[in-house]
Amino acid sequence: MKDTKEHIVKTAFLLFLQKSYKAVTLKDIISTTGLSNGAFYHHFKSKEQLFKEVVETYLFQLGRRIYEYYPKDSLWDFIQDTLSEAEGFYKKIDVFLMHGNGYNYLIFMFEAIGLFPEIQKEINRIHKMEFAVWVEVIDIAKAKGEIKTELPTELVARMFIYMPDGSYLDFMLDKNLTKYRLSHRRLWEGLYNTFKV
Repeated sequence: MKDTKEHIVKTAFLLFLQKSYKAVTLKDIISTTGLSNGAFYHHFKSKEQLFKEVVETYLFQLGRRIYEYYPKDSLWDFIQDTLSEAEGFYKKIDVFLMHGNGYNYLIFMFEAIGLFPEIQKEINRIHKMEFAVWVEVIDIAKAKGEIKTELPTELVARMFIYMPDGSYLDFMLDKNLTKYRLSHRRLWEGLYNTFKV
């Protein structure tokens, strides 16, 4: 049962990346999964419910795991744990990102935000949580003498949060996910080393 649900979610994600939410029909999804109508409707009542499950799986889960569970007593360890989790996520969605270019993922995200206000609220909640955790970890690193900077903690946190976005734009142009992963790592480790005592 779980495998069938995962198969539906993966298949739908690929379709939503290829086309828009509005362009993908339930008939497209059911046909592409190779399942019967009954098998599909056993797991999902509507395209909207399925889309929200896809968003949960491929947009929200990574952010929640990283910022709720990682140890915060070392900025370096936090960076490494976050990078490892992100790299696992990239591997999970690699085939999807490469199918039709990386910008399709951004289109998917913005479409989700535009269609369903509750998705935007959850993205905002995760971003606030992300910012608060970075601020907490950086404050601890400053207090313990792990890093030293005159810059306000909030600014340093924003540097870490926003740096990967520029690398992602590069990825959208050259479609090299390995280069993006390495760039993300180098940027964060380089910034950390700039502040390291």
